[in-house]
Amino acid sequence: MELYPLLPIVVGLALLAWAARDLGLTRSGIRAPGEIVGYQETGRTSRMVVRFRTRDGRDILTTDAGTAWAAARTGEPVVVSYDRARPERARVVEGPWQSGGVRAMVGMLGGACLLIGALIGVFAWG
Repeated sequence: MELYPLLPIVVGLALLAWAARDLGLTRSGIRAPGEIVGYQETGRTSRMVVRFRTRDGRDILTTDAGTAWAAARTGEPVVVSYDRARPERARVVEGPWQSGGVRAMVGMLGGACLLIGALIGVFAWG
């Protein structure tokens, strides 16, 4: 049995899973306005330091490991999505440098890979 059609199927499923997880993280939390106040650098990476206020009035200072941190500037306003039980688990979901199209493109690419793998599978296994 030929296994090569599984490669685009697995890649497509992985891309769709990433897009779904990203969408879920973005929509599941409580949104609050915040501000980038700096960066925390380690030996191998850098993270944005974000300050925001929860609905119950607590000021939170946390880091975000998002991949677009290099485009962000200190002082820029952002919107975070945070976990009510653990607000320090916040994620920047809106910022001047972010584009909502990335998730859609990854989802479409995942769907295309899945479709291509299925078509290859039909010819290889059918």
